[in-house]
Amino acid sequence: MTELRLHVPRSWLELSENQLIYVASVINSMRSKYDLLIPALMQFTGIRVSEGEPIHEGAWYKHPSLKQPFILDNDQLALMADRLSYLMEIDECNPIRWIRFTRSRHRRLYDASFEEYLMAENYFFAYTQTFQQQHLDALISVLYRFPWHRWNSDKIDKRSRWFSQVSQEKKNAIFLWYLGIRNYVKKRCPKLFSGSGAETDIRAYINGVIHTLNNGDITLTDKLLKQPCWYALDELEQRAAERERQMNQKK
Repeated sequence: MTELRLHVPRSWLELSENQLIYVASVINSMRSKYDLLIPALMQFTGIRVSEGEPIHEGAWYKHPSLKQPFILDNDQLALMADRLSYLMEIDECNPIRWIRFTRSRHRRLYDASFEEYLMAENYFFAYTQTFQQQHLDALISVLYRFPWHRWNSDKIDKRSRWFSQVSQEKKNAIFLWYLGIRNYVKKRCPKLFSGSGAETDIRAYINGVIHTLNNGDITLTDKLLKQPCWYALDELEQRAAERERQMNQKK
């Protein structure tokens, strides 16, 4: 009897571009975890439902590597799907590398400026609060650009129209990627995002971030915005940790 060997990604980072797009197409419509995990298992492994004699609490399945169909009961299928349980918590993933001839930034924005990060946050919050596609398109226009173009915040509106033609599934996959970026930022900068108000008032948060880094000197703002994203964020994290240390000493 031929043994069936199935291989599935072990983490978000192991998802291929097509697998990420598939997850993005399913995740918003699920009512229970198995509405995501079982379809994802079948998509990733190539298992398909097959016609066969009716059985209790199970079904016939087929796989390209086997000539004959086989039976899986519901518990067996759920147990196999549980290997994908990590999909229930958004984490870092690799982006779709190319969208309409534009290339993504580094998966952790290591090649982005501080201004690009702040603009991405601005459009992220605008989209999550309104779910208007124009804000998602603008977020994508920050995260993707033509390799021969330099960053120019004045062209976001024009460039976002270029991304309005991207399929909704791909847009959702890019959004999942950015959610993973945000999770990484919070893990790397826990002091900075602890009670910062960043989740409720993004404009006040951005103004506060800039004010903190330029020590109130508005003439330094342009220079600050051009700094590498992680130079600025790590500096802010150090300052937040120092403030916490000073407050604890006063107690």
